[in-house]
Amino acid sequence: MTDAPPQESMTMRVVVTVLVTAIMILPFVLVGGGIWLLAQRQLGERVEAEVISCDIDVGYKTASQHCLARWTEDGVEKTGPIQGSGSQEVGETVTATKRGDELYSRSLSLPLVLLGLGLVMMVFPVLWLKSRLTTRSSSPG
Repeated sequence: MTDAPPQESMTMRVVVTVLVTAIMILPFVLVGGGIWLLAQRQLGERVEAEVISCDIDVGYKTASQHCLARWTEDGVEKTGPIQGSGSQEVGETVTATKRGDELYSRSLSLPLVLLGLGLVMMVFPVLWLKSRLTTRSSSPG
């Protein structure tokens, strides 16, 4: 006498489906974010900027750092935000990419971390898809 396997509840099926979907989509989001940051930080006009100050905004559950930089453009001194810079660079001159009225740090650490994690995690969706395709093609039809 064999026991029948326990029947899955609808709630459990929804939870499992959502988790599997998130695990399958996350690598593509990480790789896309890494590529976007690489493009944002590497494409555009390069300028030398002095980081003037950095302020930390602390919220209920989050904290963010906003930095200001000064640079010269066509002989005119300008001041504006610089993304991806930190308080450790205050007073230093850094190379940045100018896009519009905003500067972006040329640091590659975050884009490369996102790309590395995303590419490693992409193994799971690729293996899953490969196994699904081979089981469908090998099953009698």
